[in-house]
Amino acid sequence: MSDELATVLTLRLVGAVAGTILALGLTPPKTRWGFAVRLVSAMIFGPIFAGQVHERLGFSDDADGMISATCLTSFVSWQIMAVLKKAAAAWQAKAGQED
Repeated sequence: MSDELATVLTLRLVGAVAGTILALGLTPPKTRWGFAVRLVSAMIFGPIFAGQVHERLGFSDDADGMISATCLTSFVSWQIMAVLKKAAAAWQAKAGQED
């Protein structure tokens, strides 16, 4: 593995952890299962989509820019999983009332 690739992966991992910690502090899940699902989604989707966020939102090309983009992406994926979980629970409750 080249030094440049290792650096990018390390920066993305640091950003994903930072985004997850930020999201955990602002919107903590109520259950362990909710925490596990959101943690996995933030740690996977943060690094995957950080490159696109970095380019489209015009973050700087240094380490801070990559960490910030990954942090933002992880934070947003955490929030999206929370919304999807609430929507699924509401849908289940509505389906249960119709029976």
